[in-house]
Amino acid sequence: MSASRHSLRWIVITGSIVAALVIIPIIVLFSMFVFRDNPGAKSFDDALQAFRAGDPSEIESIGAVVVRPPAGVYQSDASGKASISFPPTSQNYGTLAPVTVTHQGDNCWTTTVDFNTAFQQRWNYCIDNGVLTEHSNHTTTSWDLGATSITNLSEFNCSPPGEIIKTGERRDEVSTYACIGTSDSISGTTTSDVTFESLGAESLYINSVATPTFHYRERDILTGPQKGTTTIDYWYSLQDMLLVRMERHINLRTDSPVGEVTYKEDGEWQLSSLTPVR
Repeated sequence: MSASRHSLRWIVITGSIVAALVIIPIIVLFSMFVFRDNPGAKSFDDALQAFRAGDPSEIESIGAVVVRPPAGVYQSDASGKASISFPPTSQNYGTLAPVTVTHQGDNCWTTTVDFNTAFQQRWNYCIDNGVLTEHSNHTTTSWDLGATSITNLSEFNCSPPGEIIKTGERRDEVSTYACIGTSDSISGTTTSDVTFESLGAESLYINSVATPTFHYRERDILTGPQKGTTTIDYWYSLQDMLLVRMERHINLRTDSPVGEVTYKEDGEWQLSSLTPVR
């Protein structure tokens, strides 16, 4: 065999080895992405354990029309889906989503919803002079990309606090306020202009029991690094301001080094019991 043909054969073999070394990791990463696990429902016991590790203070009346709900972990039935456009992936709500109420100080509380093990949102409420107000909300979302995962923590603070429910509330009343948000994975600040509309009293059946509620619709317009709209319907118990149902429709766009990334979410949850576990 001539030296030139011998060299050519080794060039071909070497090229094949290099190509294999490049392609095999890509195939492995692609397989890990395709066959990644979808986050499951967060268990009620895990939520209860987290609650008990905090402050399980007792229910307390503020002596006004608006009172805060009993602390503890509630069970809810949920269905929904969240997705991002790049890398294209999605995650479903857990069919059972724990809802945790923790008391803060004398007249405030936090409502936390675990949509699944990778997606949690919490709202910080207070009663200010007989008015239910939102002070802030926090969202944590993790995405399994196969070989790695990314987690985003966003926080929106409302100053002054947004007025949600007032004494003598009536249908079609509208309140507006603004919240300023930051994210640990997105530079800059996002402004959320909130319109909160009262849709009146409704009766929801929870565990076969008719529960009087007040129905509200929140519409947000986001500007800044995150842009888009959210529409969220809330049903609060007239007895104690417990959040008993939610419907969510979200469409947001975020600039990134790879172009614009779209986040979409559609889902709902409703308590299956009005009795918390502590």
